This record gives sequence, C-alpha cells and structure tokens, in this order.
Amino acid sequence: MLYEVRELAVNEYLSAVCEVIHLAFADVAEEFHLTPQNCRNHPSFLSDSVLAASLCRPGVLCFGALADDVPVGFVAIWPKGHDVFELTRLCVLPEHRRAGLGGRLIQAAFQAAEEHGAHKMEIGIIAENERLKRWYESYGFRATAVREYGHLPFTVCEMERELAK
Repeated sequence: MLYEVRELAVNEYLSAVCEVIHLAFADVAEEFHLTPQNCRNHPSFLSDSVLAASLCRPGVLCFGALADDVPVGFVAIWPKGHDVFELTRLCVLPEHRRAGLGGRLIQAAFQAAEEHGAHKMEIGIIAENERLKRWYESYGFRATAVREYGHLPFTVCEMERELAK
C-alpha cells in the first residue's frame, strides 16, 4: 500500500483524525487497564469536541499518514516554550502498523519543529510501556524524569530529544 505523510489542515480531516486517535489508542487503554473512570483524559476516551479543541489551538501543527487520502496515522506538535515543542497523539491504526508510518510521522514532526525554531522536542508516555520507551529512544529521545500524578493510574516517563540547531 502506498502511504503519504504530510501536514494536515486538521479541520479538513477532523472527524477522521478523531476516529484514528480513538481506535489507535484503544489497545493501549486495554493493555494498561485504562477506563473512562480511572483515566478519563486518555486519548481513546476523549470526545471529538475535546480532541478538536486541543488540535485546533493556535500554534498546533498536525501531520497525517494517509492511505488513499484517508488518515491511518496521526501526530501533533505544539510550542511548549520559547524553543521547545511537545509531541502528542502519535498513533497509527493497528492494521497499518509496522509499515514505518510512526517513524515517518515523527520525522515530519521533527522537521516542522526545527523549521519553527525549536531546539528540543518533549513527550510524556506511560512509564510502564517499555516497548514504546525503547521505540522513542531509537529516535533519539532520552528519559529525563518519571513522575506520578494523582489523577493518573500510571506513572509518566518524560522524554526529550535535542533537535538540529
């Protein structure tokens, strides 16, 4: 299958992107026993309106992996500070995984952040997800802290990656 990875005008694909986010994060919720009761802000449980509000904020850049112009993967970045961007909502539908789309999405995010003057990219992941942590490490991220938040049923591993200067 041929895939295209490109920046999206998220409002153009909003309902499809919300569906991708919900479906792609569902297996994570299942694996880590997340429910709307114990982790209502997990991407698999967020309403389309809440997702839309977070993705349509000023400064947010969105990228999609498309198959026949239909989103099958997604990532967003937003400025977190003067020269730092946060990577969020990186996901690929299960049936399209292992095709290199996550890597292509993350590379598009790195390039866009650099073009916007960022020197660092940050992300927070479920600390217990060792497989995901290793994947991010393979793209140059390193763990900087592990934190507990009272409203979350897991610990968060904060990671960062230096970008080209």
